[in-house]
Amino acid sequence: MALKHLVMMRLQPGVFTEEAEQEYRETFAALQAALPEDILSVRVERNVVERPQNMTVLVEMLLKDEASLPLYLRHPLHQAIGAKYNPAVEAIASFDSWTEEAGEQA
Repeated sequence: MALKHLVMMRLQPGVFTEEAEQEYRETFAALQAALPEDILSVRVERNVVERPQNMTVLVEMLLKDEASLPLYLRHPLHQAIGAKYNPAVEAIASFDSWTEEAGEQA
């Protein structure tokens, strides 16, 4: 079984521009390339419906197992994007669950 790791963040208005979205997509693709045995798939999605309770961005990852999570979290690419955008995070939620899904390379 693989570990599905979901993160949703609400960023301050105006922060998650098209350029920021592209940076997220490129960074998470680079993370997958750097940790191909651990990150089986990754997807970055932008919220398209404005409602007060909605988040701004969703990152969905399929990880090989629970041991892959700290490898990804401590990776310099993850640390760098976090350092850049975390000051603008108004709310964040993560969720991890076991899944039978097979990973696809992004």
